[in-house]
Amino acid sequence: MSHRYTTKKLMQVLDLFSKEEAGQDATVMLVLPEGRNPMQKEFNIKEVKLVENKLVGPQYDKYRVMILVE
Repeated sequence: MSHRYTTKKLMQVLDLFSKEEAGQDATVMLVLPEGRNPMQKEFNIKEVKLVENKLVGPQYDKYRVMILVE
């Protein structure tokens, strides 16, 4: 079930992430749906989550904020 994100809701979620040490310097990433129509330019936010970055190395951030859209 997808949530309806308003500006207020999105800011609340991002504020929670920024209060955690892991989320303070996380890279923000937008994840587009697979098989999307190339003409589609606007998306609704489906989910926002803080995830550990699986890539390792000094050039990579430890955490990412992933914004999944539909």
